[in-house]
Amino acid sequence: MAKIIGIRPQAETQKLIEKFEDEVLVRHNNQPLVSTVYVDMQENQWAVAFAYNYSRNPGIHGHENPLEVRYAIQPQEPGSVQVFRSEDTAERTLDAGSIKDADDFIRFALVQERTFIANAG
Repeated sequence: MAKIIGIRPQAETQKLIEKFEDEVLVRHNNQPLVSTVYVDMQENQWAVAFAYNYSRNPGIHGHENPLEVRYAIQPQEPGSVQVFRSEDTAERTLDAGSIKDADDFIRFALVQERTFIANAG
């Protein structure tokens, strides 16, 4: 279930988040991982993160996040998005074009991540 801080997404955006969590399954180290979407909209930085976890219940040590992805943007400078993938350990910059608002940024991150997963698999 998605964790959302600092915004009440539009109904269409909320449905896209739920659809992403319901449909996206990633294979990592030959194991299936399910996604959880985290949205954190602060005044000076917007972020959408994806935590990919094993589909089984967590063990005694709690959740393990074998794969994490984070999209972040400065709302004052909406042209470029910083992307971090835990498997690469290097941050990349994506051209975001014109992000109009927080909902637009969330949708951008969902589309980018879905596209990356489809092309990686």
